[in-house]
Amino acid sequence: MLSRHNFHRTYHTALAKLADPTGELRPTAARVLKALRAGGPQTTDQLTAALAEHGRTIRPATIQVALGELVAASLVADAGEDGQQRWLALRRARDPLLAAVDLRGAHDFRHTFATWLEDAGIPARVIDEVMGHEATSRTGQQHGSTMGAHYRHTTPEMAARIATAIEQRLRVVLEVAEQALEAYSNRSTRRVF
Repeated sequence: MLSRHNFHRTYHTALAKLADPTGELRPTAARVLKALRAGGPQTTDQLTAALAEHGRTIRPATIQVALGELVAASLVADAGEDGQQRWLALRRARDPLLAAVDLRGAHDFRHTFATWLEDAGIPARVIDEVMGHEATSRTGQQHGSTMGAHYRHTTPEMAARIATAIEQRLRVVLEVAEQALEAYSNRSTRRVF
C-alpha cells in the first residue's frame, strides 16, 4: 500500500527538482551558487570570505572545484576582465517542458491513475477499492447492495491486471520523458558549440 504522505513528499520533491535543477548539486556547489546569487559577481577570495561569514570556512581549492561543477551545469560563468576571474551566477531559463506540465497538486496523479485503470477495462468498483474510495455515488447513495459490497473483493488476478495496466502506461511515460530529455540535451549541446 502506498503512503499518501510519501506520495506527496515525492511529488513535491520532483516538482522542486524540475523547477530548480540546483537540487542535484553537491552541498558545497549549492552554497557557492547561493552566495553568488546573493552577493553578485565575486572572486574566489571574496567567495571564501562570504561563505566563512555564513557557516564553516571552505578552502579556495574546494570552492574552485564547486565552481567547475557550476560552470559545467551552466549555472555560473567567468565575468572577469583583465585575466581576473570574477564569477557570476547565471539566470536559468525556465524549461518549456516544465511550463507545459500543468500540475496543480498530487491529486492530479490520482486522476491519471484512475483514468489509466478505467482505460484498461478495470471495473469501477475495483478502482474505487484500490484508491480507497467508499462504494457510494456523488449523491451519497451506495451502488448495488450492501451485501454485494461486503462480499465482492479484488482478486489476485485483478490486482495483477491493475499492475500490468499501470506498468504499460508508465513504460510509455518513461519513453516520452527520455525522448524529451534527449531533445533537451541536444538543444543544450548545440548552444554550447
